[in-house]
Amino acid sequence: MAAESVQVVFVDAETEAEFARTELAPGQLPDSFEHETRLDLGGKAWAVVRADPPDAAQFLRSGRLVLTLRRIEPVDPQEMAYSLPTIFDPLPATEDAAGPGEHFVIHEDDWRQAEMVSRQLAGQVEAEMRAIREVFEQHSRVIGEGASSVRVFDRIHLRRTPAAPISTEVSRRRLWELLPVVGRPYAGVRFPDGPGRVAGSFAIDSDPLVVYGQAQGDLVTTLCLAPSPDAAAESAAGLEQAMREFDLLLADWCSGRLLDASAIGAFVNPA
Repeated sequence: MAAESVQVVFVDAETEAEFARTELAPGQLPDSFEHETRLDLGGKAWAVVRADPPDAAQFLRSGRLVLTLRRIEPVDPQEMAYSLPTIFDPLPATEDAAGPGEHFVIHEDDWRQAEMVSRQLAGQVEAEMRAIREVFEQHSRVIGEGASSVRVFDRIHLRRTPAAPISTEVSRRRLWELLPVVGRPYAGVRFPDGPGRVAGSFAIDSDPLVVYGQAQGDLVTTLCLAPSPDAAAESAAGLEQAMREFDLLLADWCSGRLLDASAIGAFVNPA
């Protein structure tokens, strides 16, 4: 027979000590605490870490429920810090990754952080760059000193343009001819926790700079770089030729720079 009321005991997860108890009607309690549950007690937010017993059938039968709670501390927005000044939103669609071959794995936040754009889109790119420079100038600070110092940001700029960064015809086959490819091309691009690969994606290991993006058949629609401090000069030369041949610029979003072909060598092989 179900109890008419349930005695609820509240325990602090930090101290394991009881800090309150009350009587509640069955209708005031959820059917189960197996999923994440939050409670408001005295104007303070708490997360249920453990419920004993965890479901209504048991605690209504016994008339007793012990909830172990952890206080949810509010976060001051001024204390929030990001490691990047900008990310692209939205992320690309994914598709089934079945089939042989290794995929190039990149974190979602790193998608399209250094990418080629058609020169005709320079106006759109510069508008986004101005917003990123504002984040650097007004919403960043340096933590630490010397070689261990790091810049953090209290605001992040979400880029939504250019949605289609390449407006001219760029041949993936020709790109393969220009870049030194180490081993077999990757089977595509994946995010660490994603269900599949990025739709229409490709990636090539270019000693050891990785050139990746998306294509429709032979037509490249997105062309990005994952730079390495050990990238070989041959990679820079191939990229420079590709940029000149297809009239492309490099948007280095996280530094707020738009570079032409003459600067690609310094980007790929920084001093």
